[in-house]
Amino acid sequence: MDRFTLKIFYLKRRVVFPYCTLAVVLKLTEDTKQIKQGDKLLAYTVRTLFDVIRYRNRIATLSEVLDVASDEQRVTVTLKGVTRVRIARIISFKQADFTILEKKGLKSNDAIMDELRKKSQELIFLINVEESDKLINLLNFIVDLNQMTDFISNYFIMDFRKRYGLYNTVDTKKRGQLLIKELADLIDKMAKKRKKTTL
Repeated sequence: MDRFTLKIFYLKRRVVFPYCTLAVVLKLTEDTKQIKQGDKLLAYTVRTLFDVIRYRNRIATLSEVLDVASDEQRVTVTLKGVTRVRIARIISFKQADFTILEKKGLKSNDAIMDELRKKSQELIFLINVEESDKLINLLNFIVDLNQMTDFISNYFIMDFRKRYGLYNTVDTKKRGQLLIKELADLIDKMAKKRKKTTL
């Protein structure tokens, strides 16, 4: 499998899902000053110092820089996730060798996709935000389970531990099944909350 090397950035308890965007605020340093729109880099989620030390075979996201804005102290970088990668080696804490992960569990997933659409729409109606129709339309256009699971995880799963668990589930089918369970739990919690407020 081919190995590549790119600059690596450590994101504290934040996840960049493939196909999704995330604005990241970084301290202004010589390294961050050099970031330009169009650059490719690795976004690596760090929970504790342990993740920095024991990095081998951990997952990161190959990301593209969509936008860069800076002031005297900070740089705000908007990243778009491209794909999951596996870290092989970190060099001087600044660069990393990595391999691109093969996508697993992509065959015959129509039933999972239908269930994810149904649960997501149910949750959207419960949340009832201004962007509800837009989100439903976006979900109807997604025809790839890999993309759908990442999109839903990014926009609907706010609990970091659950987000991180979904992000690290490489098998797409398993990720889809886990996500269905998470959405069902969220719907159940929100429905109970609504009942209490209407009583």
